Amino acid sequence: EIKHELNKKTCPFQYHKNDIFRLQLIKAAEAGFNIYENEVNRLDNLPVARMMKLQFSITDIFINHWNEFKQIQTKKGKPIRSAIHKNVDLMINCKNLKNGYLFFTCPKCNNIHIQGLSCHSRFCPSCGKKYRDARANEISKAIIYAPHRHITWTIAKELRDFFQRHKNMYDFLFEAVNDVLTYIVQGKSKAAKKAKRKLGFISTIHTFGRDMKFNPHIHTLCAECTIDKDGNKKLFTHFNYKQLRQSFMNQLLKKMNTYLKENGIPGEYTAFCNVKTNLYKTYSEGFYVHAPQNNIKSRKGIKKIANYVCRYAGHPAMSESRILHYDKETKMIYYYYDPHEDDHVEDENDKIGRQYVKESVYEFMAKLIVHISEDKVHTTRYYGFYANRSTNPTEDKPKLFSPADLNDMKKKQDWKYRLLTSYKYDLLICSCGATMVFCRELSYFKGYEPEDFY
Repeated sequence: EIKHELNKKTCPFQYHKNDIFRLQLIKAAEAGFNIYENEVNRLDNLPVARMMKLQFSITDIFINHWNEFKQIQTKKGKPIRSAIHKNVDLMINCKNLKNGYLFFTCPKCNNIHIQGLSCHSRFCPSCGKKYRDARANEISKAIIYAPHRHITWTIAKELRDFFQRHKNMYDFLFEAVNDVLTYIVQGKSKAAKKAKRKLGFISTIHTFGRDMKFNPHIHTLCAECTIDKDGNKKLFTHFNYKQLRQSFMNQLLKKMNTYLKENGIPGEYTAFCNVKTNLYKTYSEGFYVHAPQNNIKSRKGIKKIANYVCRYAGHPAMSESRILHYDKETKMIYYYYDPHEDDHVEDENDKIGRQYVKESVYEFMAKLIVHISEDKVHTTRYYGFYANRSTNPTEDKPKLFSPADLNDMKKKQDWKYRLLTSYKYDLLICSCGATMVFCRELSYFKGYEPEDFY
């Protein structure tokens, strides 16, 4: 059934061939082929056209079912966090004209375009993508030209419930990683401590796996070099995996023990102590830490690693392209995911294979909202010589990305550029061929300045 929906989704669909657009397209064709092509792509990517092509929006799902979902959660006695309410409401009202809009007019004909304002919620598929790209660009500014590696720090599944009840314990994941990477450089070395020799690394928390289940873990982009307080740089390429695993587990369990002893709900600390005892027996080698050495030293190769980690660390729990079908009437949704276990399996016969899921929209929504972070929580943090307040100077160290690279990244954040690359049309090109101009007098900004959006 799901494969049938997938076939329907990939079938060619040309909304622009609707008779109501005939005169509009003739007008565009008279202005030139590029204008005609721009108008065709614009029409074929209208929300109604995407729905007819079975390209479903997470926003639409929440618009249709959010109120019912809240009632169900209330009946179950499962309160919804205020941060979830705020972010979902923002997403639902993203580009809602009552909250403000930009007004554009064509200087050549009487055509106009009204663009609703963005909601700026990280949970919004559209605005969240822009936020994640902006964050990736900020990370890129800090990275020095040196070999880097991607380290993934995971926890035992037995600890997930504790983290789901206590979101502020996410800090312990970051702190444990910092403690481990600081210790492997300084350790018991008095000289290293005196020189304040440090690695530079940037950590991002993920709270989900590809199946969207709650699974908090840390992704770290770590420079394979140290810098001391005098700015002296030294290669550091040996990472003792056993030490990383065991130290990470020890530091994390120690921090959790202290916190839950004081802040745990009745009976929770005792339950944690039992879990902790079993974990030390089960995970004698420590928690799983993936930190493969890549031996890549070229600028191009290092950029590729940095770009991958920066973009990967910011990806959402669910990409809308993975949604195969959504039925508003039956309230069912169909989607797929590719298991992590298959990533490094070469023989196709040994792979688990793509997993297809059919579930109610309420289950789907519950899986998504659990990953909404609290307000003002930084999901990406800088440590060592990359820390904002670091006393280890890096100003004289060559950066991995040039000013031209960073400027190019910034240009790609422009909303017009994003539309052009994603949907192949320029929103401000009129069907007559002229470029529409912004009209401040006819725009509405509900407490904002136009410069925030244009």
